Amino acid sequence: MELARKPSDELFAELFRRYSKRIYLWSFNYTHDVEEAIELSQEIFIRIFENIRRFSGLSRFSTWAYQVTRNHCLGELSKKRVQWRKRLHSLEDGKDAEANDRVFYDRIDAIEDLERILEAAKGHMETEELEAFLLHYREGLTVNEITRILGCENVTGARTLIQNARRKFDRLIQERGFGHA
Repeated sequence: MELARKPSDELFAELFRRYSKRIYLWSFNYTHDVEEAIELSQEIFIRIFENIRRFSGLSRFSTWAYQVTRNHCLGELSKKRVQWRKRLHSLEDGKDAEANDRVFYDRIDAIEDLERILEAAKGHMETEELEAFLLHYREGLTVNEITRILGCENVTGARTLIQNARRKFDRLIQERGFGHA
């Protein structure tokens, strides 16, 4: 890719024009907060610009940009979850948790359970299957969008990845005793 070989302000401007909305939407899908998604998008573009020479051109640029976005967002969410967990524990130590607090803690536990299941899924699914599964079920992207992001030849390829991942995910959920997905 020309940008990776010879970055310039014009090429960066073109990348921003093409991908700023997409990166914002991907960020928003992780945060569900407009201001935070805007802030993350800016950080992600800085990261992309700083690491553009690492883009090998073996995949589509959108696939690489999605990976950068995903990794950055997950990293930031992980930091915040740990911070919130510490704050909540310090509050809980001083007082009895009320019923509303219990619901809140249960939601956090459910999210952590899902993260553990997704982590376990990495060992049961091909990387592309897991990525297609997350893009479809967690990010809400269509099969056509997933086809473009993952660089599949056609929608049948993306659909197959999603279906295979779903079967493996269902099997994993049942094996781990979490019921049915």
